[in-house]
Amino acid sequence: NESIGDANIRPMGGESTSKKASNWVPVAGLPSMADLPNSESPSGSAAEIKLVDTMADVLMNGATNPTGAVAVTNYRGKTYCFASACSTCKIPLTKARVMEPNDETNNADPRLICDLCSTTFNLRTGVVLENAEKKGFLGGIVSGLLSSAGQTPLPTYDLGEQNGKVLINLPIK
Repeated sequence: NESIGDANIRPMGGESTSKKASNWVPVAGLPSMADLPNSESPSGSAAEIKLVDTMADVLMNGATNPTGAVAVTNYRGKTYCFASACSTCKIPLTKARVMEPNDETNNADPRLICDLCSTTFNLRTGVVLENAEKKGFLGGIVSGLLSSAGQTPLPTYDLGEQNGKVLINLPIK
């Protein structure tokens, strides 16, 4: 993947979440801005979450993510990009729910709730929050089994646009 400098890159999710060096590369699965999800979901409902293949070496895993897929969603006009699978239960986040910001996110950032284990994340930073709801029987079992694994933040990625092309700021290996 060819890295692109920061010049003229317009962030899509509000302020940048990355404090690390920039490593902007084109997103293979999103050839243009028109391919981004743009429908708004009512808070608490299943969001339109689109899995996008990046083909980025740093995100690819032969067993669990062979195409380097990331998840992309839109909330109140901002586009968010994050790992395609929950960092707690490893299930794809295609049916996760986007919730309103609350005190834990300084009433600024929306929250993402895994539909299986109910782990709740700050959608912009990936930080694990207090669970937003009761887990139910299955979610309680899953989270009980996985609680010893700790609370790993959900990886989030900055998306940007340059000359109509979608770019992602990837971690540097």
